[in-house]
Amino acid sequence: MTWTISPTITVNGTAYVNNAVGAVSIDYGRTAVWDPQKASYANIKLVNTNNTSFGIDINNSVVVKVRDATNTADITVFTGVVTSVANEVGVNTGSTIITYITITAVGPITVLSRTQSGLVDYPSENESARISRILAETPVSLDTIDTGTYTLLARTAKPADALSLCNAYANTATGCIYETTEGKVGYASELRRNQDVAATGYFSINPTFINGTNLRSQTNQGDVINNVKIGYNAGSYVSVISTASTAAYGTIGGTLDTDINNDLDATTLAGIYIGMRAYPKVSLSAVEVRIDDPDMDATTLNKMLNTYFGLPVSLAGLPLSITPTTYEGFVEGWNLSFSQLSAKITLRTTEKTYSYRSTQWEDVAPALIWSAVGAALTWNTYD
Repeated sequence: MTWTISPTITVNGTAYVNNAVGAVSIDYGRTAVWDPQKASYANIKLVNTNNTSFGIDINNSVVVKVRDATNTADITVFTGVVTSVANEVGVNTGSTIITYITITAVGPITVLSRTQSGLVDYPSENESARISRILAETPVSLDTIDTGTYTLLARTAKPADALSLCNAYANTATGCIYETTEGKVGYASELRRNQDVAATGYFSINPTFINGTNLRSQTNQGDVINNVKIGYNAGSYVSVISTASTAAYGTIGGTLDTDINNDLDATTLAGIYIGMRAYPKVSLSAVEVRIDDPDMDATTLNKMLNTYFGLPVSLAGLPLSITPTTYEGFVEGWNLSFSQLSAKITLRTTEKTYSYRSTQWEDVAPALIWSAVGAALTWNTYD
């Protein structure tokens, strides 16, 4: 397949194309599933060959687009605002002056960090209602806000930045706020990834397109918690222990103080933490995909250009030293970089166990009958 990158950088309504675009690097998301969400950013180099002023200023809007696999439509890969501009003369012969303009732009989550929220009392409410309430106090445009699971304590008015508040409540509920490439902010609950896999499965990336030199996997003791305490209702605690994990690794305790207001929710959360973290898992922290590979199929190219927070991916045929079996995980963040002639995307993922939630009976539709359950259903035993 022949793909032409054809980037378009639009700043404050002015489009820069072709030779006016030098190089672009865009970064989204977080490093690992435990991390709070951070703002996306883009580093953009433009080339000015006519010795005029581009007039780019702080807070100008920035939209970055590239062509899709058909070379007929554009895909938006970044939306944000300018935070810094640097101009540098690259060539000056007297008659020819070429200037490089380096722009740094940030995504909408930055707006949350600069917006004061929590100036009024909040009632006891579900975590998605709480996050929706906070986001409504900011000027950001909203993407999907998932229905939440946990009921939070009421909060007395106290100013804080909206990003810290959203991250705190989202992380308590093992969900996450996120940005879209269209410049919106949403909330993915702890069940979003289950639902995504149920709907579309894991997207398989052919190892032929992966840069094997830069592959990196990691397993960390710091990911393991086998004796967890969840604090709730301003001073109460529930505990859950994995005896099998403590026998294998020793006791590795962890305490999480939350704004959850009841024992049932706290117990549910404690069980989820043990299910996620009783055993270490191998995660792929860097998967570089060469999206300028002429042999890449259109489906894979478009999927990579439309990468989103939480994308389920699978990789088979990797070196055994990296992972001995087919790897399945979720995208926590990514870096897309390109020029006129080359392009790649590096995915930061965590292994699926850290994100996928075991089905609870209350999650099962009341109308479900046994004959409708898949023949491959297996029962798992938990200690």
